[in-house]
Amino acid sequence: MSFKFNFDLPVDEDGAEVQTNDAEPASSGPVATEAASASRLPAAAHSLDDLISQLPPHIAYSTLQLPLSPSRTVTIPRRELFDVKMQLMAEDTMAANSGTTSTNDRFTAAFTDEDIRTNTYEGGLKSWECSSDLVKQLAENDEIWQPYCRRILELGCGTALPTCYILQTLLASPSLPLSHGVHLTLADYNIDVLRLVTLPNLLLAYVYATSYTAPPDSTDQQDGEGGERIPINTQGSDANVEPAETEITISQHLITSFTAALAARNITISFLSGSWGPEMVSLVHGDAGQGVTTSPPSTMATLLLASETIYSPSSIAQFVEMVEGTLDGVDGRGYIAAKDVYFGVGGSVADFVALMEGKGWRWEVVREEKRGIGVGRVVGVLTMR
Repeated sequence: MSFKFNFDLPVDEDGAEVQTNDAEPASSGPVATEAASASRLPAAAHSLDDLISQLPPHIAYSTLQLPLSPSRTVTIPRRELFDVKMQLMAEDTMAANSGTTSTNDRFTAAFTDEDIRTNTYEGGLKSWECSSDLVKQLAENDEIWQPYCRRILELGCGTALPTCYILQTLLASPSLPLSHGVHLTLADYNIDVLRLVTLPNLLLAYVYATSYTAPPDSTDQQDGEGGERIPINTQGSDANVEPAETEITISQHLITSFTAALAARNITISFLSGSWGPEMVSLVHGDAGQGVTTSPPSTMATLLLASETIYSPSSIAQFVEMVEGTLDGVDGRGYIAAKDVYFGVGGSVADFVALMEGKGWRWEVVREEKRGIGVGRVVGVLTMR
């Protein structure tokens, strides 16, 4: 099944999403366009080194501005969707020239009027409104995540804006005590989403947080100057917006600096791909006996983050299974951002909450976005009763 979220962010002529902080949804929900789905994808773990080795030579990015108040704006750099499209086209050309078969056609939905193809591509290349709501909630309430930052898991991460915000904050705030270590786990259905946008955005978060500038003799040089630097602006709402097509070179110096900064702050990052279910729960807890074994103990304080993950009855059922498997029996909580209802595909906050409360969980709405006539959005917190 494939469909388009007609109420989502506007899209420019190149297929890249355009963030408009005050824009209301254009219509009430997604529209199904066909009925076809592939088999479920086995869950798999991937290390940071695995994905670093697949980074492109350059990343084009822009910065997303999220106003919190007249005097404070959160800025998050993210890879441009058109840049992802260009990379996929280049990979297709290389595959054709070498006589191999490319599988990138599964991402066609990201560049057309479709947004999701169930069990093929789950929309991870684009940034969705609810992820911005979740970032705002995290930024306005540090107490949400700092007590739980031993282990942070973002399910259906895609562009990973919430985790990027947390990483920026951890790297830019040396005073935060991290001697116990922080483990970030990012999960998306598609491994290619993790390599194309999730890791690039985490890398950009490092550049932003540390004001990274390449040394004069680095291959990051552009036009005879030092490497790209993303200006920091978390207090003002009226300046320091990067051009839409700023580019940074992925040099060995940048990668070494990035991994060294993570090690210095005792931060580890791992990635999961595939379908939600018991296999992925095992990988989250590090007790699957296979793949990456750097996951923290399953009893560690855990913060689960997710946005736009309950858009259909089937996704709700799988997501509930992941929430229970991840948070049951641990000191943890989940922050979930979603639209009140997803017309055309059947998902809703009410259905999700009914399932969770029936299993003994408590739901509290902590943020609401209901301006204009568009579909309302909420951020809620899940805790065990």
